Amino acid sequence: MGRLFFYLVTGYWLLVTRVYADSLSRAEALYLQGSYSESIDECAANIMRNRERDKAYYLLGLNYLKINDTEKAREKLKILSDNFSDSQYLEAAKLAYADTYFVDQDYPAAQRLYEALTKSNGKLQSAAYFRLAQCALKSGQWQEARQYADILQQKYPLSLEAASSGELFKENEFFFTVQVGCFASFQNAQRLLNKLKAKNLDAYIDELGSSGSLLYRVRVGKVKTRQEAETFKNQLEKEGYPTRIFP
Repeated sequence: MGRLFFYLVTGYWLLVTRVYADSLSRAEALYLQGSYSESIDECAANIMRNRERDKAYYLLGLNYLKINDTEKAREKLKILSDNFSDSQYLEAAKLAYADTYFVDQDYPAAQRLYEALTKSNGKLQSAAYFRLAQCALKSGQWQEARQYADILQQKYPLSLEAASSGELFKENEFFFTVQVGCFASFQNAQRLLNKLKAKNLDAYIDELGSSGSLLYRVRVGKVKTRQEAETFKNQLEKEGYPTRIFP
């Protein structure tokens, strides 16, 4: 699920830059290099010069989302949607706007926005259905997640999202769990596991990958609801452990 979450917050600009690659600006190049602060400055300069302002606001939104400043990302993306209704970046900006709520773990809000995108006639419907499947998984709505993945396979079989949708379910994670660590060394994972078990926590090691490139994920609990997982998460964070809920 980690790779899929990365895809969530990065996938839409890959789709857009594939379409508009011929018009890459310095701000776009800086963004793609990971120089987000410099890209933000370049976008602001373009806006001041009144050059491609819609594109600049879109890139500002992506940059702020990348650095997890979702409030500023929404602010910039909303300026685009409110003032540039004919922009070629409008649909991608709406998808990015919805993604800000996903990153904030406000899944109901994200779901409403993704659903609106599926009703449009744009080119990012497959991305919206993929996000809906992720929202459903994050909310524990396993059957609904399957339905969205099936829609992808049926309506957009050649899309990148359809090819990736199988990864949503390949681990059969139809429960919530809290990850506390991920290691390339089994010994390191075992040491953390022993510490957690000494605290009477239901900890286990989950292996990811294939022979020669295995990762050992240390996790706590297999519970039916996200609320139960949040209880584990809060307990572990109070003890100083880094945590992340899956799926």
